[in-house]
Amino acid sequence: MTTQKLSPTTSIQDAEKSGGKEGFNDGSFVVEQENEPNERAIFTKRIVSKLDRRILPLLCILYLLSYIDRSNIGNAKLDGLEEDLNMSQSEYKWSLSIFYFSYVIFDLPSNIIMRRWRPSYWLGILMFLWGTVATVMAASTNFASLAAARFFIGVFEAGFFPGVIYFMSLWYTRQEYGRRISFFWSFSSLAGAFGGLIAYGISTITDDRLKTWQWLFIIEGIPTVLLAIFTAYYLPNSPETAKFLTNEEKEFATTRLAEDAGASYDHSWSWSQVISVFKDWKSYIYMAIYITGTIALQGVTLFLPSIVSNLGTWSTPVSQALTTPPYFLAFLVTVAVGWSSDKFFERAYHMVITNIFALVGFLLLMFLPASNVAGNYCAACIVTIGVYANVAVKVAWFNNN
Repeated sequence: MTTQKLSPTTSIQDAEKSGGKEGFNDGSFVVEQENEPNERAIFTKRIVSKLDRRILPLLCILYLLSYIDRSNIGNAKLDGLEEDLNMSQSEYKWSLSIFYFSYVIFDLPSNIIMRRWRPSYWLGILMFLWGTVATVMAASTNFASLAAARFFIGVFEAGFFPGVIYFMSLWYTRQEYGRRISFFWSFSSLAGAFGGLIAYGISTITDDRLKTWQWLFIIEGIPTVLLAIFTAYYLPNSPETAKFLTNEEKEFATTRLAEDAGASYDHSWSWSQVISVFKDWKSYIYMAIYITGTIALQGVTLFLPSIVSNLGTWSTPVSQALTTPPYFLAFLVTVAVGWSSDKFFERAYHMVITNIFALVGFLLLMFLPASNVAGNYCAACIVTIGVYANVAVKVAWFNNN
């Protein structure tokens, strides 16, 4: 019986020349003879396991807080925000929309800084700033102050999601990427589930000093501020400088990513690279796909509490609690879709299927009679699953190309 040994720095080409067989084990190249594990596979598994324990849980929690802070205004509306600030429906909708104006404007500048500076510090600073604004939003007294707070939350959150997408590409190969991004993104739907439960609990508070929606902003904003400080010092910046990896592991982590990405592994930055993105026609196709999907996603994120509330005559606490099941189902399906996408190393068909799922849900909401409460609630669940489950696959598809 013979077993081919492969050192951490042995290339795929060398292995092929020596008669090894090619396969994937969690995104890595595996050489097997007579079904015995080889050195490279074991080494890869050990490193990926370390990355999953050290990096992924923290990023997921950060994104959960990010999504709660941007979307809890929908829960606050049920708690009387609109009436207490004497806002019209038009002003309330503008307070939702203004977040996205700043989000779009500051996305690119924020990520330029991210690529030229330490990711841990920049992500920590962004978190601290938007968490502070999200907490202070409880002091809003009118439409102008609320809109200003929402604008600045958009400024500071703009660089977080795309920054994390870039950051994760520094650690995981393309075959490993989809599953991790799906798990990371699934916490946005989990944020909706937690947000609904937290809003349910807070809506039962009776306090003459603060309104229920003010408590909501304070209780959900403070954890972001505290975790931001921890993130700045705990999150590693790159495999080359990661203190939790040995020197051998650092070398191997860098080598395997370079082999997987080829010429695209170059992480240097220049204005010519920025210009080349705007000249590439594929960027605009990606943009169209992302924008159309995001319109549906954000509509669900911001208005699901109101949609659920209007389905029946239940109380505000019950309405808040009923927003939890759709989000929790979306969380489970998002993780499953990400696992399937990585297993088959396929993105486009997974994205199309989940979009069709969302379309069916929207059609049911449009044409089911209002008296069919159960049917409309199921349709809301289907829509939520569809619009959330496709995002991570879409992002992984873009990043892989």
